[in-house]
Amino acid sequence: MPFNLMKERLEFLDADKCECKSTLIEGGGISTGIETATSHIKVEWAANGGSVVKVESTYKLLPGVEVQDEITKAKGYVTAIFKAIEAYLIANPDAYNDQLNQSTEIIYMINM
Repeated sequence: MPFNLMKERLEFLDADKCECKSTLIEGGGISTGIETATSHIKVEWAANGGSVVKVESTYKLLPGVEVQDEITKAKGYVTAIFKAIEAYLIANPDAYNDQLNQSTEIIYMINM
């Protein structure tokens, strides 16, 4: 990834519905190609016992930035982040239960 930091503001979190919305405020392409970026993430149960993650992202690009290039980059970044989270959770199935029960603030630190 071309950045090593992403700072997001949590707009809302609904733990019962496994849904959240956040706005990127620093890193992740802000000021280099993206003016603003908002993501709405929802996790739903899948029929096979797993889960389906649905991500809806809204970007406002800086003038002169090619839309299709940024869409391709954004999809790649989001996929890489979720694959890293998935790999961590599969390798550490109990790592998140205690954290979520003890804290209302969730911070993801992902090194790639």
